[in-house]
Amino acid sequence: MRELVIELLYQPDVDPVMNTFIENERLVSKTVNFSVTSQSIWRIDRVIGPADALDQLEDVLFDPTDCNECLTDETCSTEWDYEVLTSTPTSRTVYTHGVAIEDCHSVPHLAIENFGTGLLFEAKRRDNRYVWRVLSPTEIRAGPFYESLSADLTDGIDVQLTQLSELTEWEDDVLSLVDLPYEQRHALETAVEQGYYETPREINTAELADHLDIPRSTLQYRLQRAEAWLAKLFVDSP
Repeated sequence: MRELVIELLYQPDVDPVMNTFIENERLVSKTVNFSVTSQSIWRIDRVIGPADALDQLEDVLFDPTDCNECLTDETCSTEWDYEVLTSTPTSRTVYTHGVAIEDCHSVPHLAIENFGTGLLFEAKRRDNRYVWRVLSPTEIRAGPFYESLSADLTDGIDVQLTQLSELTEWEDDVLSLVDLPYEQRHALETAVEQGYYETPREINTAELADHLDIPRSTLQYRLQRAEAWLAKLFVDSP
C-alpha cells in the first residue's frame, strides 16, 4: 500500500469555509467516513469547536452557490447536499453528498483521475491547514497528480505533497481529537499553552481556572476526563 499526504495552506479571505477555521483556532474537523467515484462523492465529517464558530461554519458550508472543495476560481457544476446528522452546542456530524464532480478541481476527484479507484481518504481541517491522506493499493505517481492539482490554483492556496514509499500508519478507527468533547479539549490545550504541564508549573490550577473563567472544580473535572482519554488512547495504540 502506498500513501500520499497533501497539505493545502490557505491565506485569509481565500475560501469561506477555511476562513472560518482560520478565524476560529479551536475549530477542528475530521472525516470519519469517505467514498468517491468518478461521478460522485460522499463523506461524513465530525466537527468540534465553540458554539458560535460552529454556527458560522454552517452558514458558509451549506451555501449552495459555492463549491467547498474546488481549488480554482472557476465554478464547477457539482451539486452539493448537506445534512447535519447529530448536533450539540459544541459539535456537529455532517453528511455531504456531491454529484457530477467531473469538472470539480478537487483533491478527491483528481486523485481518482490519476490513481484510479480503490482509494482510501482521510481529511482534516484546522487553522489554515486542510490536510488530505490518500492510501492507494497501486503505485502512486505524485508528479502528474501534483501538476494537475497545481494547475490554475487559486491565489492564496499553497500545496505541499509528501510521498511515502509504504504505509507507515493508518487510523483503523475513528478515535481522534474530534472525539474528545470540546470543553475538555479546550481545557487541555489551554493548560499546555499556559505551561500547566511544565516542570515546575508556570500556572497553577486556580490561575488556570480564572484564565478560562470557569470554577476550579470544573477545570479539574475536564482535565481529569481529558487525561483519562489520552491515557486510554496511548494504551490502545499499537
